[in-house]
Amino acid sequence: MDSNKKFKLLGFNHSGELSANVMVLSTGKTINMNLKELVDSEISDDLSRHELNALYKKLYSGKEITTAYEIADRNERSWYAYLLISVALSVIYIFSNIAGSKPIFVPWLNMVVPTAIFIYPLTFILVDILNEFYGLRLARRTIFIAFFSNLFFVLSLWCTSLTPSLPEWEFGKTYNGIVESIMSVLVASSLAYLISENINAWVLHKIKILTKSRYLFIRVITSTVTASAVDSVIFCTVAFYNVLSVDVIKVMIMSQLLIKVVYAVLGVGPIYGTRRLFRTYINAIPARN
Repeated sequence: MDSNKKFKLLGFNHSGELSANVMVLSTGKTINMNLKELVDSEISDDLSRHELNALYKKLYSGKEITTAYEIADRNERSWYAYLLISVALSVIYIFSNIAGSKPIFVPWLNMVVPTAIFIYPLTFILVDILNEFYGLRLARRTIFIAFFSNLFFVLSLWCTSLTPSLPEWEFGKTYNGIVESIMSVLVASSLAYLISENINAWVLHKIKILTKSRYLFIRVITSTVTASAVDSVIFCTVAFYNVLSVDVIKVMIMSQLLIKVVYAVLGVGPIYGTRRLFRTYINAIPARN
C-alpha cells in the first residue's frame, strides 16, 4: 500500500462538516467525501499508508488536529515546539553519551547502571511526542539531527584532547582520560540510539495505524518497552564487553530495562497532557478569513 493506483488524498476541509478531497487519478476529477464514509468505502483501500494515517488521525482525534496534508495550517507555535523538542533530544543524548561512560552502584536499588540511565529514557518520551504530533518522517529527522549533533560534539572533544596541554595545568591527564572514556562508549551509544529510537518510532507508528489513532497508552508503553529492551542490550554489551564481567553486564541490562519500563509507564501521563496542549494551543487551527 505504498503507491496509489486509483485515488489520491488531497487534503481536508474544515468548513461545516469535516470532509476530505480525493482525486480520481484516471480522470483528474476531485470528489468530496465525509471522513467516516471515506474510511468505510473501497477508496480507502487504495490510499497509501501515510494517507491512511492522516485520515485516521483526523477522524478519530478530532478536527482540530493538524496533519501533514494541512502543512500550511501549521502555525509558528507548532514549529517552535518542534524546534524545542529537537534541541532537548540532542542535549539529552549528548549528556547521556558523556554520563554513560560511568557505571555506578545504587545501593537502595541494588543495581549497577550507567549514570545516564536516569535521564536517557526521556528521549523515548520525546520521540513518542514527535511521532504522535509530527509523524514518523519528522520524528526520524530529529533522531538523526540529535545523532549527528552528538557525533560532532564527541569528535570535537577528541580533537581537543590531541592538542598538548600546558604543563602548569594539573587537569591535563584527567581531561584526556574523560574524553577517552567518552570515545570508548561512542560506538555503543550510537548503535543503541539509532536502532532503538527508530524502532520506537516505527512501532508507535504501526500501532497507531492499527488502532486508528486510539488507545495512546498502549502504543506509548509498547513502543517504549520494546525499544528500551533493544537499547539496553546493545549499549551494555558493546560498551562494557571485556571491561566488566558477563554477570555484571546482565545485571546492568536488567537494571536499565526495569528503570526504562518505569519511565514508560510514568511517561504516559505527560504525553496525554502534551496531546491536550497541542490540541488546544500549539496545533490550534488558525481562524480563516
